[in-house]
Amino acid sequence: MKKKKVWISDLTHTAQGISANTFPLGASYVAVYAKKELKDFCDIKLFRFPSDLSKSLNEELPDMLCFSNFSWNFEIAYKYADLVKKKNPNVVTVFGGPNFPTNEKEKLEFLKKRTAIDFYIELEGELAFVDLTKCLIENNFEISKIKKNGKKILNTCYVAENELVHGPIERIQNINIIPSPYLDGILDEFFNYPLIPMIETTRGCPFSCSFCCDGLSTKNQVCRFEPSRIEEELYYIAKRIKNIDELIITDLNFAMYKQDIPTAKVIQKIQEEYKYPKIIGAAAGKNMPKRTIEVANLIKGWVTGASLQSTNEEVLKSIKRSNISTKAYQELIEHSNNSKGDQKSQSEIILGLPSDGKETHYESIRFGVDNNVNSLRMFQAIMLIGTEMASKEYREKYGLKTMFRTIPGCLGNYKIFEKDHSIAEIEEIIISSNTLSKKEYLECRIMNLFVETFYNNSIFEEIFEMLRALKISPFDCLLFMKENKELYSKKINEIIENFTFQTTEDLYETFEEANAYVLSPEIINKYVGGEMGVNELLLNRALLFEEFDGICDLIFESTYSVIENKGIMTENIKNYLSDLKRFITLRKKNPLNKTDEIISESFNYDFEEIRKAKYEINPNSITKLENSIKFSFFHEKKQIDHISNQVELYSNHAVGLGKLLQQSDLQLIFRHFKKI
Repeated sequence: MKKKKVWISDLTHTAQGISANTFPLGASYVAVYAKKELKDFCDIKLFRFPSDLSKSLNEELPDMLCFSNFSWNFEIAYKYADLVKKKNPNVVTVFGGPNFPTNEKEKLEFLKKRTAIDFYIELEGELAFVDLTKCLIENNFEISKIKKNGKKILNTCYVAENELVHGPIERIQNINIIPSPYLDGILDEFFNYPLIPMIETTRGCPFSCSFCCDGLSTKNQVCRFEPSRIEEELYYIAKRIKNIDELIITDLNFAMYKQDIPTAKVIQKIQEEYKYPKIIGAAAGKNMPKRTIEVANLIKGWVTGASLQSTNEEVLKSIKRSNISTKAYQELIEHSNNSKGDQKSQSEIILGLPSDGKETHYESIRFGVDNNVNSLRMFQAIMLIGTEMASKEYREKYGLKTMFRTIPGCLGNYKIFEKDHSIAEIEEIIISSNTLSKKEYLECRIMNLFVETFYNNSIFEEIFEMLRALKISPFDCLLFMKENKELYSKKINEIIENFTFQTTEDLYETFEEANAYVLSPEIINKYVGGEMGVNELLLNRALLFEEFDGICDLIFESTYSVIENKGIMTENIKNYLSDLKRFITLRKKNPLNKTDEIISESFNYDFEEIRKAKYEINPNSITKLENSIKFSFFHEKKQIDHISNQVELYSNHAVGLGKLLQQSDLQLIFRHFKKI
């Protein structure tokens, strides 16, 4: 029998740069397992970029066309499926991924509306995909024959005679039956692109958060790949990576299990040998802070912490979540901040969850700030298909008001079968509830911008550490800045007004309304050109960062006022603030430009000694030097190389500078300094 052509795609939008700039790991697992089990029957190809898929479709059509389905790529995947089915209805189309309802009635409605999908695979795809393909082979790839017989296929559902046919649900008991896509070589081509490698060491999550697709009971079992395989994969990546400094570990609770310690030791060895990765993205588990600390001691470049989502007990109860204890949280953050190599800490907060409000959101931010978290990643609550929070019952119980918008960076005009097609991904976000008004929602978003701009990633850590030494919460300074608009320069005021407009302009009552608006020819070109539909938080953070003198003036004026309002201003503090402002400007203004330039200036304080104290200095405890000290500010060679890699990586993103400022460790980018 002639081998069937099976194409598996995990597409990313590319019109505004590479939106999902990672390796297609999930799809590669399905592909490599199918390759192993069906090698005598199928030729399998893997796609990431729309242009590559379009080119191949112009040359030939596959027998089976498959797509990963996430909120950020469903519409582009469906457009390809629809056009291929119109060209040849006999091509079998298969979708799989978490962006799918869990309710039986909603599943049927979804598939009846999206008729270009022949089969949908839920949960894990590897076993189901092979089971489905074998069934197709047995039935000579005749879709109608399978549906007529109502064949029950593992983890797979489809519509037959207006009814939903659903096969048995099964998790893989031993994930080591799946070959490594890296060691197989199926991912080799992606090392040639500005993409971040991803690796999975465990699969599954024991928690049940209602806002998360991985909170389903069917995903509670945790499985692990063999240590030897993980080690081989990590070395395989390190030997082949080109001008990329990042690695993502996709585990949902990394460092929560004892088996993560050997993995960390392997990464430690690789970092020593290959100087890679410099930045590690991994979600830390919340239940084993001491083990997390142990792992963090071994590897560099991992921003540790614990996701909070909220610190309010009523909010946590509403989303079926329990946080790490305050004591354990403080231990974890303190360790991260005091570890060698400028290790940093991070937490996540979601705005708009059930029972959340302005004050509770501010409380969550204050909690993170007062516990010395270096970066607070703030997200809007999104109604993800397939989560409990998206159910009708949840919406009614908490009065959740949602609106629809285009996902930033996830749209464009794509040439398919030699014709241009406008495509956009739409998401549903919560903008108010019975505890959060629309006005309060907007106030919280503005506060999020201030935290992102002035607090996160150590941009002004020297000021905030000084405030802590003076027993003043840095949150008080952030709140003062937000509430005292008369301090804003004309340019800063314009940026904040623009942020406010962008936060509210791109919202629509229905999916259809949002989709119709963005897909009109004139409008989508504005989106692609960056005039509309951007990630407003990252864009305006970048714009504010480029106004460094202005934001520096704003934070120093606000700091001065907060200290005066506390009645503790002294000449020592005034003198210190004067020097500190020049010091911060020389270190951090325009750090991506003229990286070979050396700047020198004299100061009345020994900032090398102050750095040793991690800038937690009460200016009243030190005095001006009798003789000033001259410092030089410069980038080291390894910094220049790292900056080049990060700029190249994020120049392919819709909001490149904003993404770089958020994702990079800015300590590796800000200028070094030393006495002359």
